[in-house]
Amino acid sequence: MVFAVLPLLFQLTADTVPKRTPLEMKFAGDVGFVSTSGNTSVQTLNFGDKITAKLGDLTVAQTFNGVYGRSKGKSVTSIWRGSFRVDLSVLGAISVYNLSNYERNVFAGLASRIATSTGLSFPVVRNAKHRLTLEGGATLTRQRGTVAGRRDLDFLGGRAASTYVYQFGPRAQAAQSMELLPNFREPEDLRINTETSVTAPITKQVGVKLSYVIRYDGLPQPGFETTDRLFTSGLQISL
Repeated sequence: MVFAVLPLLFQLTADTVPKRTPLEMKFAGDVGFVSTSGNTSVQTLNFGDKITAKLGDLTVAQTFNGVYGRSKGKSVTSIWRGSFRVDLSVLGAISVYNLSNYERNVFAGLASRIATSTGLSFPVVRNAKHRLTLEGGATLTRQRGTVAGRRDLDFLGGRAASTYVYQFGPRAQAAQSMELLPNFREPEDLRINTETSVTAPITKQVGVKLSYVIRYDGLPQPGFETTDRLFTSGLQISL
């Protein structure tokens, strides 16, 4: 009788012990390099990474991107961007996010821009081929120009964003993202960021990535243009 009951007790005990949620981690790194010599001498390096860790309803992501170029021994491009993001699912597919961004672009007159945004993220479409996500929230920005006192700002703003991904295959995709960043202090100071990218696999872990970025600043630093455009190409390594 005892031996007949023991297997049942072990089964009941196993069912009551909470199962550990596995930690899922992903890494993607991009790198590209262009060098010319002769009539023109230009060297340009672009690189970036994205690390994502998911544990149950919590997702943490870190990104970093840089573009650096030299021509005739002088720096002609220097763009640095980084972000840290935390998402927590609260109501089914709806998530609360906190996003911190850092940006530096001295050739656009921007010494630093640090922005923290908090809001909601909602996937409108999510299936095997299509993913569309909408986001909205409030931001707090601290901005400093390369010339002290010129367009140095601390202000409250908003954030509205969308991301669409079309999955051609297991590792091939096209993506389009847009981000609107209004300034509640100065309405004419509207910033718009868009990125169009295509990724195609070469091997299981290596692919080619093409990216076209547009960044619009309604009130740029004095003496600088409102719009920057950036096209990058290179290899992407995914783990």
